[in-house]
Amino acid sequence: MKSNTKRKLGDAKKFAILLTIAAAVAAAEKTAEVPFPDGYRSWQHVKSVVVGPEHQSYAAEGGKIYHFYANPQAVEGYSAGKFPNGSVLVRETLRTVAGEGAAKGTLTEGERSALDVMIKDDRLFAATSGWGFETFDTKNGRLAEKDRAQCYACHSSQKDRDLVFTSLPAAGDTGTPYPEGYRRWTFLHSSMVPPNFDAFGDKPCVKPCTAGLFHFYANDKAMEGLRTGSYPDGAIIAEEMLEWLASSTGGGKEGQRRIVGVMVKNSQRYSSTGGWGYGTFDEGSRVDKLDGKARETCHQCHVARQARGYVFTEYRER
Repeated sequence: MKSNTKRKLGDAKKFAILLTIAAAVAAAEKTAEVPFPDGYRSWQHVKSVVVGPEHQSYAAEGGKIYHFYANPQAVEGYSAGKFPNGSVLVRETLRTVAGEGAAKGTLTEGERSALDVMIKDDRLFAATSGWGFETFDTKNGRLAEKDRAQCYACHSSQKDRDLVFTSLPAAGDTGTPYPEGYRRWTFLHSSMVPPNFDAFGDKPCVKPCTAGLFHFYANDKAMEGLRTGSYPDGAIIAEEMLEWLASSTGGGKEGQRRIVGVMVKNSQRYSSTGGWGYGTFDEGSRVDKLDGKARETCHQCHVARQARGYVFTEYRER
């Protein structure tokens, strides 16, 4: 009798524990929260969008800069057309800083104003087609639940794309590779372009289009082309733009690096632009900021040098 009573009490305790666990799981599902995406800036950069102050929606804020990132699972999802559980997509919103003086009219990155996150989990977020949404403020605080519902309502228009608006660049438009180690290549020459350079007023701009101190480098295959006039595939010319810090006495010195430009020869990949690919990299970035249209614009400028292999720069033995 005592044994049966103990067994019944034990079963009751086990049942109570199971109920507690079930209730906890149900509560977790009901209140599932999207975690902050630590380390998102080391993920694949998908694209950037700049909205200037002339845009009616952002005039009062001076414009916005958006960067989009995808973790490895999300990169897999772009290729497959359906995103696996664990996929995380991030939209980083930055305030803009307007240039002054010689830089008037330019916009640079300011502080982060918001971080929008999507995370895929079919079980936790079944009610919103498997996606959890969250927006974090400047202190990583969460917005109210009603705002998450608005995110889902907006993304529902992309049901045929698993609720995702963004896309990775097409296989033929993955950007021009960064010129790793270019400072160890042959140094060609330098040029200095002042902020009041007359050609800045030309539309379209006639190269150069940016003020600063420019250094040019060529790898071995580019050196072969500079000497013969015929550039083999694999030739790379790098253009490094630095700030020019003028002194009160009329001299000056190098400041921080701002931009690295590159020309890469690949006759097959860049057949539509004379065999040359063009890229531009902001300081600290290895992601080409040019899209296909911008690269075509670069090439139209270089067409003026078609007789010299589309190359402006020269090398003079000394």
